[in-house]
Amino acid sequence: MSPNDSAIGTALDRDTVRSTSKLLIGALAIVGVLAVVTLLPGVDRLVPFAPVTFAAVATAVVALAVAGILLYAAPKFALLTRLALGRRGADAESDTRSDRIVENAGGVVHWLVVFGAVLVAYRGLAGVAVPVLNGAAWAYDAAFLFVALVPVVFLVARLTVTVDPLAELVADRVAGEASGSEASDADEPTPADDDG
Repeated sequence: MSPNDSAIGTALDRDTVRSTSKLLIGALAIVGVLAVVTLLPGVDRLVPFAPVTFAAVATAVVALAVAGILLYAAPKFALLTRLALGRRGADAESDTRSDRIVENAGGVVHWLVVFGAVLVAYRGLAGVAVPVLNGAAWAYDAAFLFVALVPVVFLVARLTVTVDPLAELVADRVAGEASGSEASDADEPTPADDDG
């Protein structure tokens, strides 16, 4: 890696970390503001001509904002994961395997954040949607079930393709390289070779 590549990598790391942490801190600040707003007098009253409270409406708005921030930040969290895991040194043989593991780990983080955004939206909008839907609240649950299945399917796919390379990497680290042990076994004479 040339010094220029290192400088670009360092700048990318710093910018990515800064923007991702800014999004995360912003989301936490919004949640904190919501906590304060729910303490205001009268927020537990019903909105005129609606079966929901002011607090439920505020919670729904904040939930949508936080879910949007999480969806926007998901690729950044994936990139940070790839950068953090990609820094670990690896030998030439396990380089491809390590790259696959790092790439899949980034994908797992991405889909976990997307799944978290879906859960935040589901919990936050429930206070408004369930009273409005009245007897059809099951439709709200069913809609979010189908939406939540998308990141779960991608998460399972990423985990599935990570199992083999990760198991090989662990075996190499714990028991030694496969090619090295096979070569040493081939060099040792067998009892049948001594007889003949």
